[in-house]
Amino acid sequence: QVFETFFREWQAAGGYGVTPANLSDARSAFAAVVDHALKALPEPEASLERTRLLGSSAASGLGEAVLRMEAERPVAVVERLLEHRLQGEFTIQTATGARTVSLRGVADRVDLLEDATFRVIDYKLGWPPNRARALQLPIYGICAEQRLAGHRGRRWTLGEAVYLAFKGPKRVVPLFSSPDERDRALAAAGQRLADVLDAIGRGEFPPRPDDVYR
Repeated sequence: QVFETFFREWQAAGGYGVTPANLSDARSAFAAVVDHALKALPEPEASLERTRLLGSSAASGLGEAVLRMEAERPVAVVERLLEHRLQGEFTIQTATGARTVSLRGVADRVDLLEDATFRVIDYKLGWPPNRARALQLPIYGICAEQRLAGHRGRRWTLGEAVYLAFKGPKRVVPLFSSPDERDRALAAAGQRLADVLDAIGRGEFPPRPDDVYR
């Protein structure tokens, strides 16, 4: 909610991308949004959340990681889609060919960039998922690429997909780091989605915990 509010207000004020030149202003604006949002919480809880979002003398907060991640990217943001709804029929590629599936989801953030690529961002309150098993983020990338076709008169390509995590050693966790990795990640996700849908259709969905001892 805090990030959605910040980026809506930032964009409404004419600030699309966060850059080295306006990073200080973005920090101040983000802190104001955080302070306003935390008024609704009891002080002990608000203090903890403020530290998580804004950081302390010992460590930077999640807000700093989010803002610096964008400021360090060289390509400018031209539009930001927040809580972007993806619903309807989409095409996924499988080992047996293209397949149409009906899906519904909401991407936390989709940043449209000046070079006709876009960035999908998924906020995680806990640890980021294992990238080898991740399904939600790559599927959002596939769906967004199809839904954005023709938007602003351009063809948009998924250029980056990242998790922004509250927990774990890294705040910013990319889904892939090269075009080849991107293609492999999207292809694997499409196949896994098809396999899951087929299994559900057969009535097969046994519990398969990541940690078998739980």
